[in-house]
Amino acid sequence: MAAPSAAASPSAATPAQTTAAGELSESARQMLAWLPEDNVVPGWTRSKQPRQFGPANLWEYIDGAAESYLGFDFEELGTLDYTNASNGLRVTVDLYRMAAPLSAFGIYAQETNPAAEFLDIGAEGHLSGTALTLWTGSCYVKLTSGTKHADLPAALRALGAEIGRRIGGDTKRPAQFDRFPTAGLVAHSFKVVPKDVLGQNYLTGAFEAQYGSGDAAWKLTLIPFEGTAQATSAFARYREFVTSNGEIVRGLKAPGDGGFVGKDGFYGLIVAVRAGSSIAVALGPPSEQVGGDMVTRLLR
Repeated sequence: MAAPSAAASPSAATPAQTTAAGELSESARQMLAWLPEDNVVPGWTRSKQPRQFGPANLWEYIDGAAESYLGFDFEELGTLDYTNASNGLRVTVDLYRMAAPLSAFGIYAQETNPAAEFLDIGAEGHLSGTALTLWTGSCYVKLTSGTKHADLPAALRALGAEIGRRIGGDTKRPAQFDRFPTAGLVAHSFKVVPKDVLGQNYLTGAFEAQYGSGDAAWKLTLIPFEGTAQATSAFARYREFVTSNGEIVRGLKAPGDGGFVGKDGFYGLIVAVRAGSSIAVALGPPSEQVGGDMVTRLLR
């Protein structure tokens, strides 16, 4: 079976689970065609029947984690098992199709371990223990095995590389992260926060990175809005929240349209600024000067 091109992204499928390949939806069959046929990766063959899940029944497969995936606009999951007769290993491949590359990166980053071995697979992948994950285009892929074996890391790399190649698609990191300063940035710490940003239900769709290290680690958050009016309203609400749960140390006239320096019991020092339709917040920076400088650079 030829692998479909990345441009031929499957359409949304009826959310249903099945164990018979002939009962899979057309979009699930197209998606599962991105997974290697028998012995394309030497020694590895498909076993059992593929399964399909949609938004309505994803919880049947990943239970408590389903809510996080739905928050990143999950559309469909196809899962398939592989076995290797020579060593008895089994690997399960879960291919999650999300609504957009940003969503695929978001769920990948949420499940990333910064201490893992990062790989040039798809857009990016990482290997940790008996699991390998990768993202590329609108897809997030997890390869897992329940068995530790000397052959497993190489097998996961080979399977992951082939799957990433076949999916293809956009392999660029979300452009919003290009705005973040690189000085002091913790590698692989970028996150997408779809909702409840800063613990506030009116703040959604943020981008976050970590700086510093150890007990001195702190965060820089960028929250874009559709327009200036929405950003202005949200910023006023956030200032009220900090006032009621901590204190406003002083106001800021710049950068951008100004903001404030505050403190609360969770993050400690806060430097928050609005510039047009964007809000930038430094949470727990080592000093007001550092926080202000980084917020200024983020908003340029």
